[in-house]
Amino acid sequence: MSEEKSSQSINISGGQNSNVQIGGIAGRDQTVHQTQQIDTEEEAGQLTQADVIDLITQLETLLQSSGLPEKESSKALRHLESAKEEVQSKEPDKDYAAKSLEKATTVLKEAGETVAAGSSLWNKIKPIVEKVTPWLGVTSGFFL
Repeated sequence: MSEEKSSQSINISGGQNSNVQIGGIAGRDQTVHQTQQIDTEEEAGQLTQADVIDLITQLETLLQSSGLPEKESSKALRHLESAKEEVQSKEPDKDYAAKSLEKATTVLKEAGETVAAGSSLWNKIKPIVEKVTPWLGVTSGFFL
């Protein structure tokens, strides 16, 4: 009686996979190959310059209606405007835009720690910032 080797292929794809377990039957030959590919170019390719400008405009709109104190609000808005102006340029300096956006998010995080309106605002802003980061060529941890 010949033993037939079974073949099984599992493909897991998507934005985020956590606690993924692959198991087999005890007593059988089993080979597991795991490949992880992180491709920020693909995500960055999905956003256009106009998309990034629109996302920064959304951040500005959220900030203007946030109820944060004027000092923090105007400071963060200046940084956002600087980032947006850079993104709008013919050949944007993505590092400069990222640093401006980082300064704005720092102001908002600090305001969120001291003002109740800021923490609620941060929960709305965080997903938008996470969308922009691949286009800028930085990880979301850069801002968060």
